[in-house]
Amino acid sequence: MPEPEQNVSLRTMIILAFSATAGVMVEFYDFFIFGYAAASAFPKIFFPSLSPTQALVFSYLTFAAGFPARLVGAFLFGHYGDRTSRKYSFLINIVIVGAATCMVGLLPGRATLGIASPILLVILRVVQGIGLGGEFGGASALLAEFGARQRHRAFWMSLANLGIPLGGMAASGTLLALNKTFATTGWRVAMLLSAVIVIPAILARYKLADSPLFERLKQREQLAAMPSFAVLKKYSAPILLLAAVSAFQQMDGFVSGTYIISFMKFAGVSLKLTATILILARVGDILGVILSGPIADLLKRRVLAYLAIAATTVLSYPFVLAILARRIPMMMVLQFLLTFFGIGLLHGLAPILTSESFPTKYRYSGTGISYSISAILGGMLAPSLLAGLIGQNVAHKWFYVPLLYVGYCLAAMLALLFIPETRALKLEELDTEPLQARRAQAP
Repeated sequence: MPEPEQNVSLRTMIILAFSATAGVMVEFYDFFIFGYAAASAFPKIFFPSLSPTQALVFSYLTFAAGFPARLVGAFLFGHYGDRTSRKYSFLINIVIVGAATCMVGLLPGRATLGIASPILLVILRVVQGIGLGGEFGGASALLAEFGARQRHRAFWMSLANLGIPLGGMAASGTLLALNKTFATTGWRVAMLLSAVIVIPAILARYKLADSPLFERLKQREQLAAMPSFAVLKKYSAPILLLAAVSAFQQMDGFVSGTYIISFMKFAGVSLKLTATILILARVGDILGVILSGPIADLLKRRVLAYLAIAATTVLSYPFVLAILARRIPMMMVLQFLLTFFGIGLLHGLAPILTSESFPTKYRYSGTGISYSISAILGGMLAPSLLAGLIGQNVAHKWFYVPLLYVGYCLAAMLALLFIPETRALKLEELDTEPLQARRAQAP
């Protein structure tokens, strides 16, 4: 397939990056606030009749319900994003997430609604997850395709996930500001605040257009009839391999950014200090995303992934020991490094690896589905698993945390062995039939 005739200006790329980042920030602000509430507020409000450990596990399971829903959203929005319009799929999903989050903020607790309260909480969490499922595929596809001929293509693609640490920082800042009331009523205020910033993000996305690569296929009537199902059939191996790599980042993100709130609480660390540490760590996440593109170009994609995963796994051991010893400076440094290597660098690398693995007709679906599967494997399972294994006995069962990192590390590194290096690849080449076949059949 010939290169697109349209050269995309730097101004267009900046506007696109801003629009994508603003929307991702809002959606993941909502997502992180839900996770913080699950770690601190939900056990007493929605599961008051259970023991503290059981209530915490059920609270994390409620949080976990959003992850398989993200896969449903990836299928749904991926279908319309690859079949009809990237722009409108990318627009509708943010409306769904914003509405669901505000409704959670208004949901009465178990004392008022009885059993209906936790049931409605799960339903709203599922709706939120469905909306979020369309996020990664849309941001990755648009930035990759508009930036296909840019000199620093990897940098522009990495920005698809920049909104995640920004949303996490905003959520951590809100947690810090409301730390005295967050576990009772502050979490409701935090969720309702998302309405204030979701409207500008919706307007920004409304001004987006579909990419030149996608418009070319649309004009030639070369779009897939059922892209979400076709990509699973033709690209099942790359989807699973990419999911295994990103699962490490998802695990680290939700262990060091969500589960660690309850771990620190049981270790005697105040919520205010925890929130402060999380905010500082988000700087590492942002820095990692920004540097991931240039480093991926310098060292190659796979080398960066190996280094980031190995460093994070090694650091997880002294990190939990620093928490138990309440060595605050060491906690801050290690949390920052864990976030920089395990979340930031891999956050930026994820849209690069996935966007360079699928042709235009399947890019929205393929990237979204693989990343949503990684969220299930990493984010859904890890916090609930650690909450059940460790409970409140962090002093004697802390070792489960580094053991979990080792397990995910081995799986990710094994998957990386079978993922092709794509640094020298031209994105348009993925749309040629011979290369499509070779990529789909990669072991």
